[in-house]
Amino acid sequence: MTRKEAVKQEHSRGAVAVEFGLVAPILLALLAGIVEFSHVYNLQISVIQAAREAAREMAIEDDQDAAALAATAGAPGLNGADFEYAFSPGSCTAGENMTVTISYPAPTLTGIFGSTVTVTGTGAMRCEG
Repeated sequence: MTRKEAVKQEHSRGAVAVEFGLVAPILLALLAGIVEFSHVYNLQISVIQAAREAAREMAIEDDQDAAALAATAGAPGLNGADFEYAFSPGSCTAGENMTVTISYPAPTLTGIFGSTVTVTGTGAMRCEG
């Protein structure tokens, strides 16, 4: 290898390092966004399941405390004490639909989109008589 070829190869290595330095932050931000989106999507699925369980319990038992316990059991990875419930209507009437909406504030993993995110799930069941 001649001296000229060796110098050219060293310049190529330097260019690759500079290019990587420019592209790496974009790739890391993209990766962090994918991780954060996946986390929030998982939270959304869990909160919807909790709302369905609460609506089912309200449709059968017509008891908001029992519905809150069912919601907590329906989302084992979440802190049920942080759930905020909205029951519509307040009590079950045979043949009517019971809708339960649960809001859940959760911390984000990366902080790219803020420090917390609030996820809302809704479940509905027909009341039994």
